[in-house]
Parts: sequence; structure tokens; C-alpha cells
Amino acid sequence: MKAILVLSISLMMLNSQFIKTTPSIPCDSSIYLLPDIYYVKGSASTIVEPTQAVVTLEIEVKDLKAQVALQQAAQIADDAVKAIKENCQGGLKIQTADFAIQPHKEYSQNQPYAVIYSGFKVINKITVETLNTSDVGKIIDVAVKNKVNKVNGIQFDVSKDEKKRLKNFLVELAIEDAKHTANVVLKELKMRIESIKSVQLLENYGSETKTKMEQQVNVGFVIKPID
Repeated sequence: MKAILVLSISLMMLNSQFIKTTPSIPCDSSIYLLPDIYYVKGSASTIVEPTQAVVTLEIEVKDLKAQVALQQAAQIADDAVKAIKENCQGGLKIQTADFAIQPHKEYSQNQPYAVIYSGFKVINKITVETLNTSDVGKIIDVAVKNKVNKVNGIQFDVSKDEKKRLKNFLVELAIEDAKHTANVVLKELKMRIESIKSVQLLENYGSETKTKMEQQVNVGFVIKPID
């Protein structure tokens, strides 16, 4: 009775990554209670050069008359887009990201509440997407030369097709990484992998001047004792 009590307490305190499916083991048995499903995390990552870039440009025009401000903003946008297309041939995609017109007032810094300008302000934001990342500097130079006021940002990324290809590749490597870790641990437990029970994908992706792609997986292995 004492041996049965000790074994019962030991089993209740056992805590690991394993899911135990063995129903029961006689107290006089010489084999240990080992799991048959083992969860291991695997990961893989790579650094890739970006294959595309998006430049966000902003045109701001102020005038006493709304119609004049609209016409000037439209003319600047047309001139800038035309010049960019003439100077950059990297599979361009240009579109309006945001457009707004609103009443605008400017106040004197020396005299509080003294209005020194009252009219309208037009803001037109344009995104220029290029498949040739080396054209980014040229796009900015041409835009500023054609009276574009601001460059709001530059975002580098990887094309959808390349991203999909790399994702599939990293999933395979991450699963292999999990399998390698499982084999190292199970060898010490006199166990082996029988098959893969489940795979959970955990993705982390970021964009920089160089793009890092990382894939993590949580793999559940069906394991059995080594014969």
C-alpha cells in the first residue's frame, strides 16, 4: 500500500510538455510513464533585399480662392507624375492616397488673434510604387523639382510572389528545426518520432531597408519507445 501511495503522488506532480495517454501502469512494472505526444517549437529566418518600394509624396497649395488652389494642386500633381514616368521605368504604380481641401487661416505671432492670411488649403498625397528600388532617389529628386512640397515616407518591401515563396521555404525549415530538437531530446528518453500530429504556424514579419522574414512553428509529434 505504501508503494502505491508514493507512485500516485509522483504522477500527480509530473509536469512537462507531454500529453499522457497511457491509461495506467501496474505499480510493480519496470517501465516509466512516458508521453506519446511531444510539442516542440521550431523557427527559421532570412534576410532578403527588398524588391519594391513605395514613396509617399505630398502637395500642399494655399490660395485665397478654392478654385485656384485646386487648379494649382492638380497642375503640380500632373507635372510631377508625368516627369516621374519619363525618368523612371521600374514598373511604376502611381495613385492618390489622400485629398482634402479646407478653409485655412494664419495668425500673427506678434499680435494674438490677428489674422494675416485667410483662404483655402489643398493637400494631395500621392503614392509612387516602383519595382526598381534604385529609382527611389530619382523619384524624390524629380518630384521636388516639380514643386512637390514634402516626402512623407519611403517603405521598402518584398513582392507578394517572392514573399509567398519565402514563406513556404521557411515553414519547411522551421518544421525541420523542430524535428531536430525533438530528436535530440527524445534520444535521451529512449523514444523516437513516429509521426507529426499537428503544426501551428506563428508568423513574424517586418519591413526595413533590408527585409527580415521569420517563421515559427509549434509542432506536435507522436512518439513511441525505441524498439
